[in-house]
Amino acid sequence: MKIVILAPGLPNKGGAARFTWEFSEYLASQKDDVTIISLYSDKNLFKEKNRLKIIDLADKNSMTQSVKFWINLSKTRKKIRNLIKELKPDAILFMNFPSTLWAQKFGNIPVLCYPQDINLLYTNTYIKNLSKGKYFFWLVLRQLIRIIDKNRWKNFDEIICHSNFSANNISKTYNVKTKVILLGTRTDVFRSTKKEKKKVILSIAAQKTQRADFLINSIRNLLIETKDTELWIVGSSEQHDKDLKQLTSDLKLSDKIKFFGRVSDEELIDLYSQSLVVVHLVRQPPFGLIVTESMACETPVIACHPGGTDETIIHNETGFLIDENDHTSLIKYVKKILDNPELSMEMGKKGRERVQKKFELKSKNKELRELIRKWITEKQNNK
Repeated sequence: MKIVILAPGLPNKGGAARFTWEFSEYLASQKDDVTIISLYSDKNLFKEKNRLKIIDLADKNSMTQSVKFWINLSKTRKKIRNLIKELKPDAILFMNFPSTLWAQKFGNIPVLCYPQDINLLYTNTYIKNLSKGKYFFWLVLRQLIRIIDKNRWKNFDEIICHSNFSANNISKTYNVKTKVILLGTRTDVFRSTKKEKKKVILSIAAQKTQRADFLINSIRNLLIETKDTELWIVGSSEQHDKDLKQLTSDLKLSDKIKFFGRVSDEELIDLYSQSLVVVHLVRQPPFGLIVTESMACETPVIACHPGGTDETIIHNETGFLIDENDHTSLIKYVKKILDNPELSMEMGKKGRERVQKKFELKSKNKELRELIRKWITEKQNNK
């Protein structure tokens, strides 16, 4: 098969970019020819290989949050149409907002969509931490974008969601039918390195939406009072790092909180494996690869719900679910794990078993590939 994947960008190895790349690699391994069209990709992280090519339409200064992106929206759609004519793919897969804004019909070529979430357009999760001027700019612009976006979804032959939570949100918002294929995790890669567990709380917090500031403020007394306990924060965003380090200094916690910045997958797996618990505080998370990656490395997770986390975590068995602003429960469950390292190991083993059984990447990739193949066959038979 010859497949084009349209993605907003591959600027880092965050959840959406990681899934796009891993699925593309899987297709290439099955001898499919894959072209990823995106605004920008970090070529140090994502390297072209046999049967897998990347076409960047712009640069890292033209991503969704920039004015450039919106000014060039119509031009970008035209560029994509010309590229599709040139590439002549058997199928097209759109990944996540805002690539949905580029959606259009391409003759008899099946057009599918695998949206990660629609929070940017329909909640304040991603904009509430912006400066006042940018916040109100986004509120106004968002109303216009919603109108454009809703009109684009009629172009999709199939919409595949990565959790039932996302499927329900998208079905209600766009009045469309959806199919669910849960996101997968590579359990052959994400597995415990068997390093000794330390009294460490781990937070993956490259963005403000991951709310490491809420975590720090909630557990600061616990960190001070509990001997040898540390909070490790992973992720890289210059201003966000600066803000968190300032907060750490203001609270006199510099000896209790370590910042790791951007890390490789190998380093991340080591960090997961050494930690007693991972805390993931995104509001209404559509899924959360951090959760299944941590569980695959035999480390329990404390996460917010409602969200896709209700489908990944079994409360009191593989981790704990809390309401988004419930710092009392957050403190209680962190303390419970710190006081009982054996509980962390027990929950961790159950977590890995759950990921192996329900979220293995290879089986999910195979399911999505077969769905694409089905649509290609159906379109060709209906010519």
